[in-house]
Formats: sequence, structure tokens, C-alpha cells
Amino acid sequence: MSDQQRRERKWFASLMWRIFSEATSEAQLADLVAEALNTAQRPVNPRTVRNWLRSENAPGLHYLLAVLALAGAETVFELFDPEQKE
Repeated sequence: MSDQQRRERKWFASLMWRIFSEATSEAQLADLVAEALNTAQRPVNPRTVRNWLRSENAPGLHYLLAVLALAGAETVFELFDPEQKE
């Protein structure tokens, strides 16, 4: 995995923590994110979210866009400079 991929995955994980700031553990965050993203057409398992949080896997574009929508418009600008918030 390249440094750029690591940074992008880390940014995505931090975005999920920011959106669901009430989460006090990785397990709780994974449950909250999975519940928010889960649809009949695209089920999301908390284990998948934990893999995203640990940067073991990258989310598909569909999930990235869904999380960005939950986060709000200002986070879109971070895509152009993900190190801006670090």
C-alpha cells in the first residue's frame, strides 16, 4: 500500500469518527456507521466498517459518497487536501 493510500484510508476513518463523535469505542462506531449505511441493496456489516477504521480495506465509491453526504459539504474540500486537517 502506498503512503497516499494510507493517508486516504486514515482520512476516511477520521471522518467516520467525526460524524459519529458520540461513539466511545471502535465497536460502537462500527455499529453506528453500519446502521447508517445499510440498505437492502447494499448491506453493510460492522466488521466491514472495522476493516475501514483499521485501514485494512478501502471503501467503495458508493460508501465514500454516502459518508461524505453524512459529513456535510465542507468535507468534500478535504478530498483535495486530506492532510489539511492532520
